Amino acid sequence: MNPGWRFSRVSPRFKNREATQGEFFAADTELRALIRESVQNSLDAKRPDCTGPVAVRIFLSGETHALPRTTAKSYFKGGWPHFRSENNGLRDVPQKDEPVRYLVFEDSGTTGLTGDVDQYHEVADVRNPFYYFFRAEGQSNKSEADRGRWGLGKFVFPRSSRIRSFFAVTVRHDDNRRLLVGQSILRSHSVHEISYTPDGWFGKKTGQTGVQQPVEDAAFIDQFEYDFCLERNREPGLSVVVPFCDPDWTADKVAHAIADDYFHPILNHELVVTVEGPSSELVISADSIVDVVKTFSPVQQSLVNPLLELASWGMDRKLEGIPRLNLPDRTAAPRWSKKLVPQDIFEEVRELYSGYRKVALRVPLLVRQKGMDDQISHFDIFMEKAEGSHLKRPLFIREGILVSEVRSKLTRELRAIVCIDDAPLARLLGDAENPAHTDWNDSSSHFKGKYTNGPATLRFVKNSVAEICQMLARDPSEEDPRLLLDVFSIATDDTRQGFLVDYDMLKSAAEKARTGNPRELSGPSRPKPFRVNRRKGGFRIYFGDRRSERPECIEVRVAYDRRNGSPLRKYSAQDFHLEKPPIRITTTAANVEVLAGNHMRIEVIDNAFDVAVTGFDANRDLYLDVKLKEQDCSDPHSGPGAAGRKG
Repeated sequence: MNPGWRFSRVSPRFKNREATQGEFFAADTELRALIRESVQNSLDAKRPDCTGPVAVRIFLSGETHALPRTTAKSYFKGGWPHFRSENNGLRDVPQKDEPVRYLVFEDSGTTGLTGDVDQYHEVADVRNPFYYFFRAEGQSNKSEADRGRWGLGKFVFPRSSRIRSFFAVTVRHDDNRRLLVGQSILRSHSVHEISYTPDGWFGKKTGQTGVQQPVEDAAFIDQFEYDFCLERNREPGLSVVVPFCDPDWTADKVAHAIADDYFHPILNHELVVTVEGPSSELVISADSIVDVVKTFSPVQQSLVNPLLELASWGMDRKLEGIPRLNLPDRTAAPRWSKKLVPQDIFEEVRELYSGYRKVALRVPLLVRQKGMDDQISHFDIFMEKAEGSHLKRPLFIREGILVSEVRSKLTRELRAIVCIDDAPLARLLGDAENPAHTDWNDSSSHFKGKYTNGPATLRFVKNSVAEICQMLARDPSEEDPRLLLDVFSIATDDTRQGFLVDYDMLKSAAEKARTGNPRELSGPSRPKPFRVNRRKGGFRIYFGDRRSERPECIEVRVAYDRRNGSPLRKYSAQDFHLEKPPIRITTTAANVEVLAGNHMRIEVIDNAFDVAVTGFDANRDLYLDVKLKEQDCSDPHSGPGAAGRKG
């Protein structure tokens, strides 16, 4: 039988469920989430016999190479009744005659999706990437040595398609079999009054077990590779095609995302990425990334180039040897103190730091996993004073992955990278990571209760840079009580206005006796570019202090507040959706774009801008995270963040 799409009918024996996995990645744009997760999966799938970097190719068809619907007909056979059904969760279903624009993601130097294609349930101690990629949900066969943990990263592919579907061609390195599979993740829906589950498969007719079978016909796969411009042929690895991807995606945007999130493994010769547009090709490698960044806008260059320079310097410093701090007390939870820094290293670092020169430090740390022997591990810090730096926190990089939203203590006038590559500590932090690999949380199910002094170890790493800077600032001859004002600004009312804490208040009683009484500090208040007011069942955002410049762009994330855990991370699509009733958005002198169910962007047109959002449950408190974007509103990576606010 010819390949086609098949969805399973709803069985009365099982409860209905809706796919919500994509919500784990709602904090990122769809393109950035796809880049982050797909490249990470490729790095984890590197073949043991591959001595060079993992190679990734990303191709955007644009209109030039879009597939005509007549040509694409055989690849969507049986699917359109489901893609066009009511209540299937799709909001922008392609038109009948619309060409198929698509994105291709291919890797090489990897294993491909190995394993028994007939397996349909988890089998203990059996490593089956094919099963976990296509047939498992929330399960992963990745080991603790891998970067991923949750088994959810693959959902970035259907999430990036307007029909929530993707195709995959894999060549397996162990048996050289070449397989073609398609998958779709909709909502429960009906076709001709028959109810279907969310999951659809493109492949051959089901076998005796009822499991959908992949296509293995060489002629069919050859034609598929030709039509979608694949370069897989017989090279082991994985090729993914995302049909009907966002038409606004461009090769330039892909290159920006690669440079932002994966500059470290590229500089470290672990990764090479080729980005192709309809009429362009860009190779991003250790030798070319600096030249590639020169093609970016001046603003983007000013953000990326200093990080490339600091990261490259840090890699060279590792080869030469890095000054090593003392190991924290083995008998207690790790905490920062001056005792951790040998005096000779402290004097050297203070001189380098105060002279605006780069500093490298290796920080040893004890990892105590319950039921296992304690292991001494370490992480590395590379930092430099940098006036006007856009970074308000250090960048944390775990085994090449940029963990972009770690909520560490704030720093000022500083550029810092914290690298965690040593296996024991990298494993601990990987267990604390959320599914999107953007933050560490001690309540993660993979982390909680697994380590002795686990939360304290997490805090020790998160706040390392701020703690070291605080030590350097406490030298009597160079004391700067305003170095970390953002860290020690205490709110005095619900408007989040604060007073500045005297630095001497942080000293011990003995230190106070030596240095005298704390002195009162004061400083001018900062004008607010916008204000947020709560109202019953909603909130309002409007122009703030007239002394401030009008903001160009504001991003807002909202969720119902919770007693435990992060409200934003625990947001559920069942709570509300900003584009769906009863939620109502009214605007004056502003444009609003809803980016996800609880995420919107405000483009400010005039000083009289006013945005009101109503319709929330009046009996529940709202949590708002409002971020000012200082640059172009269309740039999802620009601008600093503002504090969260409860209403």
